[in-house]
Amino acid sequence: MRAEVIVVGSGVAGLSAALAAAPARVVLVTKTAFGASNSAWAQGGLAVAIGADDSPELHAHDTVAVGCGLNDADAVRVLTTCGPDRARLLLELGARVDRAADGAVALGREAAHSTRRIVHAADATGAELVRTLCDAVRRHPTIEIVEHTHVLDLVLDDAGA
Repeated sequence: MRAEVIVVGSGVAGLSAALAAAPARVVLVTKTAFGASNSAWAQGGLAVAIGADDSPELHAHDTVAVGCGLNDADAVRVLTTCGPDRARLLLELGARVDRAADGAVALGREAAHSTRRIVHAADATGAELVRTLCDAVRRHPTIEIVEHTHVLDLVLDDAGA
């Protein structure tokens, strides 16, 4: 087996990293069954500025305010500016989220958010994100999945791709 990229874990972060690295040859290694991760247990929603009355700048303002200014400015900027595109990608990949009567994504308002920006998949948002990303990874022709394997079991060489 050869890979240009090795991704460890099949939670939301690992699945997203594998998809982002493709079309490189990716091997995704997980010590459990594929998709059996703690990410699936997340019940809360996804905070993202996709509503007509929202913006990444407003989302960033709310995030900094609730963090009492102690937030990492670069992390807040990345989260709030990249979030809408990531959410749209999840929807394009088939994420089944709560919808309003007109079919639009139903956005909730929680915590310190000044507007509706929370996307839910009932009370199992994490499980739905994992399902969506697992399906996309399984379909990708350059991603190989290796289950029930520890990273220490891999042998690396520099013999070339």
